[in-house]
Amino acid sequence: MTMFDAYLAVDWSAQSKRTPKKPSPNAVWVGERVLADDHARDVSCERYFRTRWDCLNHLRTRLREHKAAGRRVFLGFDFAYGYPAGFAEAIGLQGTEPPWRLVWNELVELIEDNEDHSNNRFRVAGELNSRCQCAALGPYWGRPASWRIPGLCSKSPRYPFELDAGLVLRAKRETESCLRGVQPTWKLFGNGAVGGQTLLGIPAVAKLRDDPEFQYISRVWPFETNFGLEPAASGVPFILHAEIWPGVVNDKLDPPPAIRDQAQVRAMVNWLADLDAANELLPLFGRPAGLSDDRLRQVCDHEGWIFGS
Repeated sequence: MTMFDAYLAVDWSAQSKRTPKKPSPNAVWVGERVLADDHARDVSCERYFRTRWDCLNHLRTRLREHKAAGRRVFLGFDFAYGYPAGFAEAIGLQGTEPPWRLVWNELVELIEDNEDHSNNRFRVAGELNSRCQCAALGPYWGRPASWRIPGLCSKSPRYPFELDAGLVLRAKRETESCLRGVQPTWKLFGNGAVGGQTLLGIPAVAKLRDDPEFQYISRVWPFETNFGLEPAASGVPFILHAEIWPGVVNDKLDPPPAIRDQAQVRAMVNWLADLDAANELLPLFGRPAGLSDDRLRQVCDHEGWIFGS
């Protein structure tokens, strides 16, 4: 028996304008694969969206349908679900919830992402930098050269980034340090930058996770499950949120001239489904090799992990 009945992979985007009507690269794409059941055959498809709003509306509709059908769903977005340990404290967040959740809640409050794709990600990054109380600007960095944004510079600061209060923020999370080619989450602009996607993406995942229709059947790996996962019984609706990275499936992409984003979400859902069918998916939820107890707590309380890395 498989762990999941449906797999969704989202290629996110931090574009500030609607993308073209014609399916295009560097935009929002969703890949989905649904396993055959008594009422439908095995289906795999990709969809293109001009805006993040359209994508999220689509995801809510699909999750609603999967819930009604009693399906177990794997849902992954391709941006960081957390920041290097210490960030919540650096920006002055306090509360009874774990640091990762404090950061999620704060970004839900701060980020404005409008239906026309306009958003305030650079301004929020500058504001959070200012909260860190440090002589140097950081830890966020990167902006168009002609833009002047309070608290945000165009070039990377030095890492480890030392704050006046004695806190130190690393350039990368533990999971990013284990992989080649992964950009730091602090980088907001330039080739390979994922910081803007993360600032706009975390609130989107948080809102899906906390949606009244789904909150009681949803969990975020590994923040809410630790490393390990008890599969839901067949016929019991369940939604697992997990961070994905396209580099995991780069050797499985369709050759050009296929749109790379489309090829990546297709490869990702097929990779997940194929591993699940072969009973090889469950081990990937386990504790990464060589991760000390201290690092384990850091990952589960602060940083998160890239699935399959």
